[in-house]
Amino acid sequence: MRKSLSIVMAVAALAFLGACGASGGSSDGEKSDTTTTAAAEETTTTEAEETTTTEPEGDVVTVDDWAETFCGSFGTWLDDIQTASSGVGDKVTPGDVGSAQTAIADLFGDASGATQTLISDLEAGGAPDIEDGDQLVDDLIEKFQAFDDAAQSAKSDIEDLDTSDVATFQDEADKLTTQFQDEVQTVADSFSEIDAKYPSTELNDALNSSCDF
Repeated sequence: MRKSLSIVMAVAALAFLGACGASGGSSDGEKSDTTTTAAAEETTTTEAEETTTTEPEGDVVTVDDWAETFCGSFGTWLDDIQTASSGVGDKVTPGDVGSAQTAIADLFGDASGATQTLISDLEAGGAPDIEDGDQLVDDLIEKFQAFDDAAQSAKSDIEDLDTSDVATFQDEADKLTTQFQDEVQTVADSFSEIDAKYPSTELNDALNSSCDF
């Protein structure tokens, strides 16, 4: 499969949505998968706004080296998200709403921590040697920060829920889960903007070679 940054983000969205589903919230997995795939394969027909382009500033690395580093960091991020989501059930004591609340909040906290590590790796990895490579990295960081913001917000909201009534807690937790899914999907859909803004065949080829997910 030919990979572009929008397809990478589609994988990221599915990881987040899968983690969200593991928290016990109601979700329509089939719908999310279809929507995300469509966003990943979308061809942007609107002309990008004219901007003045510059060569990358700061540390510049070859496109192949950048793609290899990025794919390695992104793969670690995926593994961390999947590990966190698969361990949620083990942390919940049947009949103990408090343990469920803690487990769900910890999941979002782990997702946030993993995303901050990925952002740090992006900041340290330099810029690919393409036109406006430094701005590409800045845009990537902004997108992943939006994932982190959604995770932190969800964690805070879950922690604030009243656990005295099981039914009410479950209902409110489901609503927060759906809200989180919507926010993640919005970020994923917006990632096609980066492909349109930085149409580098060389970068896409490097991602295709280095990313094995």
